[in-house]
Amino acid sequence: MLDLPGAPLNNSTVPPNVTRHVAFSQWTYWCSLAVSALSVRYIPAGNIQTAVLLIPVLAAILSISVAYWIYEACDEFIRIQLLKSVAVTAIIVAVGTLGYFFLELTGFPRVSMLWVNLVGWSAFNLQVILVVRRSR
Repeated sequence: MLDLPGAPLNNSTVPPNVTRHVAFSQWTYWCSLAVSALSVRYIPAGNIQTAVLLIPVLAAILSISVAYWIYEACDEFIRIQLLKSVAVTAIIVAVGTLGYFFLELTGFPRVSMLWVNLVGWSAFNLQVILVVRRSR
């Protein structure tokens, strides 16, 4: 955000209630994953079960839109920090999946991609909250 000479200074570099929005999107994602995982057991196979299994995709879209909203509403420094968070999350997921791939070859049980996705979104949202908290 550019401050023009003579214009009042904008002391708020991040939009209000960012932490609450990120926490809500993360909570929504966790709950949708739980509902989706339980639906396999309690809902008979068919179109309804398929629709319920796709609910986490909507929650992921919510998390992405909240992150994009934060990115667009913040100044350049915070945008760079958010992009670093994306890079750190990618590194965490890549190292974790590659490391566990080799552990699976040695006999460890297979892990669902659901857990990798859960760890990735949680790590990213935690980093977003830390970036916002540090910027205030």
